[in-house]
Amino acid sequence: MSVSNDGGPRSRTRKAILDAAMSVLATNPVASLADIATAADVGRSTLHRYFAERSDLLRALARHVHELSNAAIEHAEPDCGPPVEALRRVVECQLDLGPIIPFVFNEPSILADPELAALLDTGDEAIVDVLNRVSTRGTAGPPDWPRLVFWALLSAGYDAVKRNSAPRVQIVDAIMASLTEGTISSPSLRSSRHPNQL
Repeated sequence: MSVSNDGGPRSRTRKAILDAAMSVLATNPVASLADIATAADVGRSTLHRYFAERSDLLRALARHVHELSNAAIEHAEPDCGPPVEALRRVVECQLDLGPIIPFVFNEPSILADPELAALLDTGDEAIVDVLNRVSTRGTAGPPDWPRLVFWALLSAGYDAVKRNSAPRVQIVDAIMASLTEGTISSPSLRSSRHPNQL
């Protein structure tokens, strides 16, 4: 999935490096710049012309992944059709981005940049809207709970994809079931009260 229509040589090389970084760092978070250059099929000196330091590459990667995530949300058309179907499309499109998402959103050097961290905290408003449309009752958690649960379940999905632990459709089904029905469905558990609630 591309978010840029600029086909110039510099743009293509930069995108090749960022795409290689997505692939390499998703499977090996401590991969070297040399590993990424090899995957991008460029020389180490070429990579350094675009990104002088690893931190420069990681910041550019975070912006690139954020753009891809936003484009995927738009492509899923979360405002169209029945809410549960819209939510499933959103889950599928985000799952397709793969394990680079949790890498970017958990990388300390990325989160240490306040401006970049603030940017990464935007763009999923359409997901929140579709979660609100799916919800038929209020949540017992804090106001942001559905959004936090959505991304936590996606993180579990990325991990399952990375480990090849189940077919993609089964992972999507599990995320959807957890979002719409919860993971614990026993009536006795639902009716029981936590000791602290006495």
